[in-house]
This record gives sequence, structure tokens and C-alpha cells, in this order.
Amino acid sequence: MRKSLLIIDDSELDRAIFNEIFKKNYRVLRAATAYEGLDQVRKNVSDLAVVVLDICLQRGPSGFSVLERIHNLEGCAHLPVVLLTAEPEPQWVYRGVEMGAVDFLVKPLAPVATQNRIKSIIEQHWGTEEEQDADAPEGKISLAQAELLTQRWQRKFFSFCQNHDITFSSYVQRLRMITSALANTYSDMYPESGLTPYDAKLIGMASSFAEVGQLALPDEIVLGGPEQPEPERSTFFLHTKLGSELFKNGPPEWEPLLTYCAEIAMYHHTNYDGSGYPNSLSRDALPLSAQLVHTAMMCSDLADRYEKEHNIFKMVYRALSLQMGRTLSPKMLKVVEDAQKPLEHIFRTMHLQKRTEDVEEELRVKEALTVRPESKGLPDKGAKRPGLKNSLLNRRLK
Repeated sequence: MRKSLLIIDDSELDRAIFNEIFKKNYRVLRAATAYEGLDQVRKNVSDLAVVVLDICLQRGPSGFSVLERIHNLEGCAHLPVVLLTAEPEPQWVYRGVEMGAVDFLVKPLAPVATQNRIKSIIEQHWGTEEEQDADAPEGKISLAQAELLTQRWQRKFFSFCQNHDITFSSYVQRLRMITSALANTYSDMYPESGLTPYDAKLIGMASSFAEVGQLALPDEIVLGGPEQPEPERSTFFLHTKLGSELFKNGPPEWEPLLTYCAEIAMYHHTNYDGSGYPNSLSRDALPLSAQLVHTAMMCSDLADRYEKEHNIFKMVYRALSLQMGRTLSPKMLKVVEDAQKPLEHIFRTMHLQKRTEDVEEELRVKEALTVRPESKGLPDKGAKRPGLKNSLLNRRLK
């Protein structure tokens, strides 16, 4: 179990307060500078549950720069970082979330509220104490080994994607969080399924590689998506098989991680009723790992679509309920309902990095509405923005 918390803050008083709040239940590490903090992260990467980081460090780089450096360290791509500030300016909050921060704490720290929020963040990322202590079955990969392995693969994956889709890394991070929330909830609700907390963690890790097969396709095929004409359409569908093949015949000591990666890569676009692609399996024959990731993808797409709504979860759930029995099972819809709390947190705090052309288009539409409020013929809310091409993130619910 991860038993260490780290606070990086140049205020001795704030470090002391944080220590008092958590010292009974955690080993509290304290750093006064960015460099001390980064060194503590490196030394304790396998035991750290969360990092609390002041965004206004007086010595060395700013908190935002430190946040970026932490997530670039070996084994820290998914380490939750909470930003700490005395002045929660909206632009700072947005920037922090965009860079991967999971939450904000405002000084002065309220002990009970701080305890509850940090505990909630730890459980969402790492599971409860019981789930974290879940040991790997004999002969199977440990969770610590799986985490290091998937993060190495992920860095290589992102290095291939960086010149094609700058938004992909933020999409993968959110997909993993949503998948983990659904898998943990499924494990709790349906123990008879055989999905253990150990398996739920591995499926969350494996979700990062659902679309790895697209790397084998030409860019124009990837951008064309599933609705392009033949023969390009059939070529696009091949990415599921190509991705799945990548994880077959690997070292036995990496199982069952490799099996989950292969299942997800193959069937993450297959609907519960067998439609989608490939359409060789349906209903209970579909691997549970792929069903969870498929549902997580729909949640992510819908959260992106309804990001400006007051109650994002309500809109996402309503849209999914209309597709029950077709794209997802009744059980999976119930899991989404029971995972409301962690999903609401993810929808609120983990937003996708936007492409430059998307931001420019939003500004043009906003300007047009401001200058000519009476004008007609503007795109309806939710309509596809002109010029927005299909890519790794522009997924359609089929």
C-alpha cells in the first residue's frame, strides 16, 4: 500500500500544518524547494500516494513547471498532484487541470476538509487500503511491475503520437481514470464475475493502449475514421487486429496484463449487441475488459460533448441509458450509475488539451455571437464544428 504523502511548499508553517493533519495515517514527506521535492519523488516513487504542490514557490521553478517535471519522471505519469494556492484564480485552476493536476487546495488548510479530499483522491487513483494491498496471484505480474511496464510503453506510445495529435496524452490519462473507476465499481458490485481488485487495476493500465494499432496505419486512413468510403474504411478497421497482435506471445511473467491489452485493443469498438467492429462477438462473449474500456470511451466522449453543461454526469448517464442493450449492457449502465462520485470528479477536473484550431474556431463563433446576436444560420449547439477532422480523439458513438 502507498503510505507516503509529499508536500512541496516554501512555507514552513504550511508544511507543518500538513504534517499535523496526516501524520497519524501517513508518512509525510516535506520539501521547501522544487529541487528537494523532485528528489523526494524520485526516491519514493513506489510509495507515494499523492503530491501536494504550492504553485507559487519563491525559489526555483514555478509550481506549474514542477508539475510537468513530476509527470515526466520514471513511474510518475499517473501520480496524482494536488495544487496548493492562497489565491485560486480561475486561469490558474484551468491551467493546472490542463497540465494534469487532479485538484486544488486553498490556503489556509481546513483539516477535516483536507483529509477528506486527499483520502478521496488516493482511493480514486490507487483504490482503498484493501484494494492496494491486493496481492498478485502466484506466477502473475505484480501491480508495481505492471505499473512500471505500462508507463514505459506509454512513453514510447506518446513519442510516436506527439507529431500527430497533441491532445492524445490527455485523452489517454482521462480514459485510464474512467476505466479504473468503472472497473473498481464493477468488481465491488459483481464479485461473482471473478473481476478482482487486482484485475481491475490491470485493466485500467491496459486501457492506455486501446488505440495502439492505429500507429500501423497511414495518417490519412486514421484521419478518415470509420465512416470513410471503401477500401479505406476496411483498412481503418484493421487497427484493432494490429493492436491486439502486438501483445500476443509475450513473456508469461507479464500475464495477465498482456491478455487484457490484447482483448482491449481488439474489441474496444465492439458494441454489446455485436455491432461496431470487429463484430465477431457479442454480449457475454465479449471480454469484460473490452466492455469496460468501450464504456469508458463513451463516457469520455460524452463528457467532452457536454463539458459546458451544469451537470455533466447527468447528461452522460442519460445518453448512455438510451443505448442500453445496444452499445452497453444493463450491468454496465448500473456500474456507471454507481460510479457517479468518482466519474463526476474526473469530468470536473480532467479536461482534454485542445487543438489550436479548435480554440480558434470557438473564438470565431463567440465573436460572431457577440457582434451579431441576431444572426441566424450559426451551428446548433453540439453540432460538428466546421473543419474538425476525425482523429484518435474524434470518436463517434456507433
